[in-house]
Order: sequence, then structure tokens, then C-alpha cells
Amino acid sequence: MTPLSVSAEWNIITHTSLNNDLKTQVAYTENKSGYSLEIYKDNVGSVRSRFTLNSSLNLISTDICPTYQVDLTLVKNTSFNDAPCISNLNWSEFILGYITNNQISSLSLDALLNGNEVTFRFVLDNGSYKETSFSLTGSKRAALKVIGKDIILNP
Repeated sequence: MTPLSVSAEWNIITHTSLNNDLKTQVAYTENKSGYSLEIYKDNVGSVRSRFTLNSSLNLISTDICPTYQVDLTLVKNTSFNDAPCISNLNWSEFILGYITNNQISSLSLDALLNGNEVTFRFVLDNGSYKETSFSLTGSKRAALKVIGKDIILNP
């Protein structure tokens, strides 16, 4: 996994599925604390973001999705159409919207591409509360490279 640098904060990496060798390009950043954030388009045209913890020793609580806040405006802990997040032991994923006819309507995606900072607040399975932030500098350029430069984004 060799990152292609897009800006000082965001890179393009390629994930390969262990099930079918399908390759997916991902806009990726990692903060100073080791947490990571990804934005990508899956094989059915949904745009997703994945927040991953900094250690396999920590586990996200299965009772509540992490909350993310972009700047002082958007605060969410659900996916598109208020669906719950998708969580595994050390990551949570949010569906940001679906591409239809080369367009996507998503206030969350718009905020992640045009904001300055996103903060995640979450509870671990041991009950402790954590918070971490990511710079969004370069997120728009990186994300549009992986979801498509010709995509029309409607907030």
C-alpha cells in the first residue's frame, strides 16, 4: 500500500479486498494520534467514510455510533437517510450518499470536502469517552480523485 500524495494531509491509497482481489482507491489521512479517516466510493456507487481507531487494543462500543462534527456546523452520528453507522471492532463507517446519474446529494460529503476540521467523539467498549480531530485540508482534491472529478455534488 503505497500512498500517492495529494496534499500534506491527504493521500490516495489502494485497498485490495481479501475476498475477490477487487481494488478500491481511497482518500486517506491519519492524524498525529494514529487515528485514520478514509473517503471512498464502493462498487455500487455509494460514497462512504471510515473512521478507524489508532490501536487494535481499543474497541468501539457497539451500543452507539461515533459522532462527527465538521467545523461548528454539521454534527452527525448516522449515515445517509439517518441509517445507523456500520461498525466493526476498531472502525465505524458512514454512508454519505449514493451516486445516481453522476450526481450525489449529501450535506455530509459537502461538509467533509469543504470544511476545515472534523472531530470524532466516541465511546470505547470499556465505557471511556474519546475525541480526535482531522484536518480537512486537501480532502476535496483527494476525495474527488477517488469518487470522480465529474461528479456533481449537491449539499
